[in-house]
Amino acid sequence: MDMKPILTFNKPKTDGIRGKLQGRGGAPITPGVGAQAARIIPKVERLEKHFAEHIQLSYSPEGMQPERVLVLEVAGDVQNLADALAKVQGFELLAQHIVDRDFKDDNFYIEKNGKIKSVVKNAYLAMSNQAGLHKLLAMWKRYVATGQIDAGFTPLRDAFLQLADIRFWDTKDRLESTYILEDWQHKLQDAELGFDESIPFEIELWYRPTGFLRGQAEGHIRSVVLGCGGSISKSFVHDGIGYHGLLGLLPLSKVRDVVESSGAALELMRCDEVMFFRPLGQCITPKIITAEEQLITDSERFEGPSPGYQQPVVALLDGLPLSNHNALKGMLIIDDADDLEQFYQSPSEQVHGTAMASIIIHGDLNNRQERPLELPLYVRPILAPEHTQMDGTRLEQIPSAYLPIDLVHRAVIRMKEGEGGLPPTAPNVVIINLSVGDPYRLFDTQMSPWARMLDWLSIRYGVLFVVSAGNMTQRICLDGIKEHDFKSLTPEELEERTLKAIAKQKHERRMMSPAEAINAITVKSSHQDRFEGAIPVNQVDVFTTPGLFSPISPVTLGKKNSVKPELLMPGGRQTYINKTMLVNEDVVLDVARSVRFGPGVKTALPASSPGALNTYGFITGTSNAAALATRRLAFLYETLISIKEFGDQQALSYASDALILKALLAHGAEHMEQATEVIEQLLKTKENNRTFKSELNQYLGFGVVNESRIHACQNNQATLIYTGVIRDGAAHEYRLPLPPCLAAETVNRRLIVTVAWFSPVNHGHQDYRGAQLWATPAHKVINADNGDYYHHHLKNGTIFHEVRKGDKAASFTEGDFLAIQVHCNGRAGYEGIDVPYALVVTLDTPGSDLPIYEEVKLGLNIEVEQTV
Repeated sequence: MDMKPILTFNKPKTDGIRGKLQGRGGAPITPGVGAQAARIIPKVERLEKHFAEHIQLSYSPEGMQPERVLVLEVAGDVQNLADALAKVQGFELLAQHIVDRDFKDDNFYIEKNGKIKSVVKNAYLAMSNQAGLHKLLAMWKRYVATGQIDAGFTPLRDAFLQLADIRFWDTKDRLESTYILEDWQHKLQDAELGFDESIPFEIELWYRPTGFLRGQAEGHIRSVVLGCGGSISKSFVHDGIGYHGLLGLLPLSKVRDVVESSGAALELMRCDEVMFFRPLGQCITPKIITAEEQLITDSERFEGPSPGYQQPVVALLDGLPLSNHNALKGMLIIDDADDLEQFYQSPSEQVHGTAMASIIIHGDLNNRQERPLELPLYVRPILAPEHTQMDGTRLEQIPSAYLPIDLVHRAVIRMKEGEGGLPPTAPNVVIINLSVGDPYRLFDTQMSPWARMLDWLSIRYGVLFVVSAGNMTQRICLDGIKEHDFKSLTPEELEERTLKAIAKQKHERRMMSPAEAINAITVKSSHQDRFEGAIPVNQVDVFTTPGLFSPISPVTLGKKNSVKPELLMPGGRQTYINKTMLVNEDVVLDVARSVRFGPGVKTALPASSPGALNTYGFITGTSNAAALATRRLAFLYETLISIKEFGDQQALSYASDALILKALLAHGAEHMEQATEVIEQLLKTKENNRTFKSELNQYLGFGVVNESRIHACQNNQATLIYTGVIRDGAAHEYRLPLPPCLAAETVNRRLIVTVAWFSPVNHGHQDYRGAQLWATPAHKVINADNGDYYHHHLKNGTIFHEVRKGDKAASFTEGDFLAIQVHCNGRAGYEGIDVPYALVVTLDTPGSDLPIYEEVKLGLNIEVEQTV
């Protein structure tokens, strides 16, 4: 097929004013002043008394006084309350940690279209002295008595009515949702087998704005930990993301006391300087059995990169690969700055890094027609085997002697700036693969420090992180299906039952940190690979429809209900094994884990014998999908260099290469029609009918990447690209010449518009994202009115991606154009900012071979001639 190069837009008009944003939802209905006075005043008085007692108990010879953190549970938007309280002397606004959850009190709700929805959110603030709390109480009492409020605090009036509860941050908050008690329980059981003598953990402190205050807080924690017989081995502070963390060690006896008392027995758990206690060593890779009898051998030889040293553009942060494996020899630049190789006892433990490196370089080895990467792959090991499992194996993980956030931060600094007076090790890297996640930190609404770090690094160094969403390996229960019924299910019936079972698990199927990072591309797995053999008889393939997500992929959204994970890439067809014990029980399916038999992505794997360098296996999961996305970005980098060399260089000069690659890869995403039809048929109800496209975004993201249309154009496809820098409040207008061949034609047409950017972030603001961009294409000009995605999600991330379709004839004449406006809105305290972005637009006619490309190209040339 004759492919044509991607076109560039002509220079846009940049004097426009951004369009209006849609308003917020309805205001919460509250109980009123009298009822609130009876509810809230006693709570504040008790807190005031508690605060005075706390000061007396915590008074030290140096006159130091630990700060307290106040939790204000607010029905509705917390921003007015936070803004007002920040003005009260004695209060320091630390963060606005918004957590949506069910609120059982009927006093607070939103009424819309006759339906009632309960609301509650949390705002966390810190007090530096009792005067702040006293003033808050005094203002509240005066308002109740007179209806008047102090000048400058008008927002507080309405916010008072929204208070649902007011209390101090306590031990429960420090341990809640972090899984540290569960982790410590497991580690205590391991210790009984003689594996550990002390237990590492992370202490995340409330971030203080000055070094003096941070030093006070850390010093107190160090003394308390030391008094418990423990130690602090590392401290890490990063102003850019508002993080202050410590790596602590506690003796087993103290850990046992904490577990048995749910935290009440240890003074450390009650320290007000602490925001959260978290487990360490939890970023564990999936278990892949690599015993030699489980692997397959292949004597095929592979070609490496061209001779001579070349700077890599792709980096892999993962385990240590087996560099002399036949599939990898001569293709890697390994920079083991932390000497993690010392943790490996056998080549068979070098599993995950070997697999990921193989997939990035070669793709799915089921298909040997694909060429390897042209440039070497830079590898910085961040994983190593540590804890021995019950079966004697050791899984790779981020070692518990390191804070993950610190490890990744140092890795990127070393690549881009250098370390210890040495030059940067990989200055040309623009794509960084991170197929690692924390199963104990599933995304709810709060950005993890790790995700915040990726967002900051993206902005600081102009790099694109490709992050795996994490594998959901919980069992699938087929309610009401017994053993006899299961054996008689058709493939379509099994798919139906499985989809409905997964739908019931949605609340459990959330991304693993740091997959929620807003500037990264997050990838989950499609149920797809290139394996063509038979599936083992004891395994079942639960999906048959092309384009469906993998049954081990998350089903979720990102920060502020953005589309996240954005993309699906082939991760291998995950099969299951029937684990039902009794014939009268409902069937339970468990994930199959064999690597010897497909299906799955075929990749290089290590064997236990040092000389076995030609072993392979079949694996599945979101790590594979992220690796294949990274590989595709590497090829897109070649395309980008070609566009710059033979096209309009200035058109691509306003944004970084990483940002352009982000836009190009996302531009290829689309929902496959069969997959959307199946999900809609099975899961669409009267209740979710109006918002069902939101469900599709949760299951499918923006969709599977169509890799064939993002490198070049077919005859019936015109893809155009441009970059720009847009200011807060502005709008840029682009003109897409309309092809005369499409006028009055009743053929399928599609308009795809993608805008990508890296947003600055404000870790102390509930919006977090500092730059909001979106596009408003005049799609009605060509009658492409049917959008694939839920429109409310499209403006909430750092990729605006819209696919619109239609087949009705449109009336326009030669010389007409379709206007596309790109808008910018500063948020989270960012005003007047300039934001680089990349715009990619495609107009095509699937199924009809119209000369779209040539006519759009001609229109662009005519427009240039007319402006000269």
